[in-house]
Amino acid sequence: MLFVINVGVRLFVSFVLRWFAGITGETGTVWGERPSWGTRLKVVVAALLAVLAVTAVQPFIVREAAFRAIDRRELSAGRRLLERVRNSWLPVAGGAVLEVRAAMLDGDRGAAERLLGELSGQDGEELELERVLVQFRAGEMGQTAEWLVAGQERLSASDFRHVLEALIDGAIRAGDEPLATQVLELWKADAGVDVGAAAGGPEWQQAKLESWLGDLAWSRSLPDVAIVHFRRALELESGNEVARLKLAELLLQYGPEEAQTHLEFLQARKPDNRDVLLRLAACYRELGESERAVRVLDELLQRRGEDVLVLLERGRLALDDGKLSEAERWLRESERRAPAHREVLLSLSQCLQLAGRTDEAETYRRMVESMDQGGIGGAAVGAGAGGGR
Repeated sequence: MLFVINVGVRLFVSFVLRWFAGITGETGTVWGERPSWGTRLKVVVAALLAVLAVTAVQPFIVREAAFRAIDRRELSAGRRLLERVRNSWLPVAGGAVLEVRAAMLDGDRGAAERLLGELSGQDGEELELERVLVQFRAGEMGQTAEWLVAGQERLSASDFRHVLEALIDGAIRAGDEPLATQVLELWKADAGVDVGAAAGGPEWQQAKLESWLGDLAWSRSLPDVAIVHFRRALELESGNEVARLKLAELLLQYGPEEAQTHLEFLQARKPDNRDVLLRLAACYRELGESERAVRVLDELLQRRGEDVLVLLERGRLALDDGKLSEAERWLRESERRAPAHREVLLSLSQCLQLAGRTDEAETYRRMVESMDQGGIGGAAVGAGAGGGR
């Protein structure tokens, strides 16, 4: 590729210099004299090679731009760029693997698994690494020690850093705060990044660190501290969509008006994103804007009619509006699909209590208490892999 570009540029520059020399009289060529057929052929070849080179190299430039956007957590921009790469006439190595990473960071494990399925007939170190990163980001931490020890020896510095980032995301998702803290310290040393009084490193990297610190504060039930970290992340890198979504989710409880601003900003960037739309509907519900919430959820249900969290939010909305029969219908459908989901059972208990069916409500309340005491494993079905809860 570089050879083609080099040849095209050299021929084109050579022609321009010869033409300029002719103008100035250095070669005896008179201005206005018709160029020879040989010169004309060189011009045509140079132009064709230049066009070919620019056309061929463009998908690679777009892929690199997508990589940078994803690394900065500007996920909607990165995924749009990768779609252009996918639709390019020239196959570009690594584009599909980046699509998997972007989908996982965007909380869309279904899309990530589908993309991996499309690549099932292929192999290679890059693809195998991405499969491992998907598992880590999903909270499946079984190979952590192996990758921490061996990864540093056999991976490039960039790839090892991506392993560390996936481990941090996964440990936070799995609720393993000690592991998340340990790997975060490794990442800080490896990337040369810190915040606060010892701040250092690129601001977009500092933004990722602030976002992870917000996650850890959230896991310690320190929402005020978490909000500060997420806000700092956005001050450092306003395009960080992961931090913005987490901030909006926290603000649903403490400042739904501000949450609405962040969620509508994200909706404009990725109008079909399930995590954004779910939280936007919840935000409208908190603000008492039931009709807007219904519109958002009904559109989601048309595309994701079996999604437990969408069904749950639809039931909660009906419950808030006092439509108990409708609420029970949505919540029963949620329970059918996820019988051990804590929030589904809790909402059912509330619905049945309001309907005067206290015995049934008590049964569900006890199930929730048993989960909270560790008796039954409650599932956070469909939570976003990019850190969504």
